[in-house]
Amino acid sequence: MWTSHKYFMFFALLLALFCMLSFSGTVQAAPVSNPGPNLFLNTSGTPYLCPRQVTERTPWRCPAYSPGAQETKLNYLRARLPNPLPELPVEEIEPPEDGLTQYTFAYVRPLPAATYAHPEEAALGLPPVREFLAGANWVSVSGEVEYNGERWYEINPGEYITAGSLALAYPSRFSGVVLTEQPQYPFGWINRKVSPSTEPGGEPLTDVTLARYQRITLFGEIRVGDELWYMIGPDRWVEQEYTSRVTLQTRPEEVGPGEKWISVNTFEQTLAAYEGDRMVFATLVSSGRSGETWTPDGLTRIWAKLIATPMQNREVGPDSPEWYYLEDVEWTQYFNGAYALHAAYWHDSFSFVRSHGCVNLSILDSKWLFDWTTPQLPKDAKVVYSDSSGTPGTWVWIHKTPPQEGLETTWW
Repeated sequence: MWTSHKYFMFFALLLALFCMLSFSGTVQAAPVSNPGPNLFLNTSGTPYLCPRQVTERTPWRCPAYSPGAQETKLNYLRARLPNPLPELPVEEIEPPEDGLTQYTFAYVRPLPAATYAHPEEAALGLPPVREFLAGANWVSVSGEVEYNGERWYEINPGEYITAGSLALAYPSRFSGVVLTEQPQYPFGWINRKVSPSTEPGGEPLTDVTLARYQRITLFGEIRVGDELWYMIGPDRWVEQEYTSRVTLQTRPEEVGPGEKWISVNTFEQTLAAYEGDRMVFATLVSSGRSGETWTPDGLTRIWAKLIATPMQNREVGPDSPEWYYLEDVEWTQYFNGAYALHAAYWHDSFSFVRSHGCVNLSILDSKWLFDWTTPQLPKDAKVVYSDSSGTPGTWVWIHKTPPQEGLETTWW
């Protein structure tokens, strides 16, 4: 006869056998060195919490919030870090021997400031050629004279301004990189000075500083709360906010297998140039600010290229604080109406939004792109249009793509 005690022992034995079978199935799963497409995937669809032992043994069956998940992922990424660390296959862009640019640029300040056909006309009280009243005004200096002991700059033929009304500019010497091979890992630049941490979310090191524009390679990522952290080396982690990242992008359907195209990621403030599916160049940019000056998304083609051109804000007058006037904007390439890729000699803010809608590049980067894109500029010409050249312009894809989740195990 079965007693209540025997019934209890029988069901206890069944429960123990069930647990053993369940656990043995977990033990026989693939080791952590072969995690599939994501380290914490949980393909079962069941939002259960894994015990620490199961998390360490088969993390891809567990949610990322299971006990020990963070430590398991960190150990996994450490183990997968290559030794020695690979060098990014790049060539630097060397500045020309005769300098970055043929122009000498200057900022007009303080305002208001007037220009005259000759310094003598200012002394005689004659009307100025023009007046700079408000906003941001940049000019090109072509000559220098002295009149009555005062220095004057010539900014255009027959147009002079006192030297005290100009501040000479020194354009950024930053440049991106030419990639000699397809990059194996995402990479990027430090966008402002930061001290890395030895673990994601940890305290910054006091004896290590990463400088702005320092190039980095990203070997893994871990999210801590609302922050995404990148592993850039052994026990070296940097929070995403301090980086501008370049990741291989899938070629848009409209772009042919061998065609040239440019990808501008306005979230990361980076640009990458491709030939078919291979990345050949990458750099930092400054695209349009928020609101009406944001650079619009879309896939278009370059329709005009100019060696240099003036630019100004045609929506307001020169007495408005929103006014801007820019002389000799070099290596300008229009791709979407009045939106253009072009050099920006007036700032060094690449990796941060800055423009009124165009995509700003350093002088070195814009020159490299100008020479690489189609249509090619004919010899001795100053401008070329795609419709008249018979050659389609290079594709330009503007998109705002933030970092995607779950990439830490798909990079290898």
